[in-house]
Amino acid sequence: MTAKAKLVISGDSHVLEPSDLWTKHLARKYGDQVPRMVDAHNGVAAPHFFTGYEYVAVHEVVEGDEEMQKKLIAAGSDPAERLKCMEEDGVWGEIVNSTWTLYAMRTRNDDLLQHCCSIFNDWLAEYCSHAPKRLFGTAMIHMRDVDWACKELDRAAKKGLKSAIINCDARPEWPPYQDKSYDPFWARCQELDFPVTLHIITGNEVDLFTLHGAERINVPRSSLGVFAEAGPVLANEFIFGGILDRFPRLKIVCSEYEVSWLPYWLFRARQIQDDFGPALSIPKIKRRVDEYMPQIYHGLIDDPYLDKALDVIDPKTIMWGSDFPHARCTYPNTLKVVDQVLGRLGQAALEDISFYNCARFYNFEIPPQMMRTATEVQ
Repeated sequence: MTAKAKLVISGDSHVLEPSDLWTKHLARKYGDQVPRMVDAHNGVAAPHFFTGYEYVAVHEVVEGDEEMQKKLIAAGSDPAERLKCMEEDGVWGEIVNSTWTLYAMRTRNDDLLQHCCSIFNDWLAEYCSHAPKRLFGTAMIHMRDVDWACKELDRAAKKGLKSAIINCDARPEWPPYQDKSYDPFWARCQELDFPVTLHIITGNEVDLFTLHGAERINVPRSSLGVFAEAGPVLANEFIFGGILDRFPRLKIVCSEYEVSWLPYWLFRARQIQDDFGPALSIPKIKRRVDEYMPQIYHGLIDDPYLDKALDVIDPKTIMWGSDFPHARCTYPNTLKVVDQVLGRLGQAALEDISFYNCARFYNFEIPPQMMRTATEVQ
């Protein structure tokens, strides 16, 4: 019998920040550099978000037809509307990530971006405060200045945010993340038990939604690049770069990358450890590559090759997410999608991946209807 979901927790959902979030605070200082909404771009008369560097069409990013988009945009900035959507869709709790601040991470004005992150973190903490047991916010932390990043991390934690999205990869002009100049930040995340999230579109790969007109010949290239960016960073910086050796309790989340890439990635990572690494005299790491995997959690939405990943990683390190309200989100059919993707795994595995893994990882309170015995939860 196919397993069925009763309630779910999304490990990867999103807000849609108000269009004037940054202009009302920063326009006087930064003028037209400030991320904001504009009425048209590249001949398309429709709202676009200007990231400070690129443009993103709102109607392409948000799920559904015009009526559905109005509903989701409202829920993205109004927690009361969001809770209505959650109740309709069988969603008990959500890890709430940014949308427009993710794109703003691509701007090249570092001082402006730090201000954008701080303003967003304040706004998100207020948004989540309307349902503090069900909406867990993820702070945005720009990594150009490690001292600033540590202070902003502390500030976000005090405001009740639960984790931090950083730039998926260090920019080419920065030291790589394995450089020990970043160690105060990793140390503080470990001390606070604050997971570090690598999320798509925050690194150096060009995001497909920022391509317009003739540039769209590169959408396939961009799509594959964006969805593959975390793997090299995870291997080069966090594992072979020694970060996870120096900080063995640091938690990493690879968000929105799905999981079917992991068997091949682990095959190549073992090959680096056993063959290429010794041949090229790279520094040895303290553990086998596989032994770092319990520190690394992975986001799943609808990956049809999930079973392949279960051959190489613990299913308790996989967290389902809805991607609400983006173009591939599962609303308003979330429980049906979860059943389709996870139902064949059995009831216990379905509930772990779609509910309990995220609940344990982020310390959600379990509602009475989802209570299990201690033996079942282990």
